[in-house]
Amino acid sequence: MGLSGAYTVSGGQATVDLGPLREGVAPVPLQLRLSSTGPYEIDIVSANNGRLRLGSSEWSIPYSVAIDGQVTNLGAPASIANRPESGLRRDSLPMRFVIGKIDDVRAGSYTDTLSISVRAR
Repeated sequence: MGLSGAYTVSGGQATVDLGPLREGVAPVPLQLRLSSTGPYEIDIVSANNGRLRLGSSEWSIPYSVAIDGQVTNLGAPASIANRPESGLRRDSLPMRFVIGKIDDVRAGSYTDTLSISVRAR
């Protein structure tokens, strides 16, 4: 599993800068790259339950992630299943960050940590 597109790596973690936040899809080109010989599921867990948070404050902005067009609700652990095809596959799945309502939030740097894992089905 890997990423391609607009991200940096620091301390073994990929960092994606969503830029100035606006409601809707963030303009960040990013793909999740996977190699597989069978069906798999992608599990996604958000440390802040689908909210970009301003430091340790209560200020937050809701968001979701779409992988290969499948939108996830990050309020709970989420799974996305691939198409059940056999044989060696190399998938490059587009990842999109969909920003929710941003009215009446304090300015600053909002963050979340996503844990993404892949398992055979």
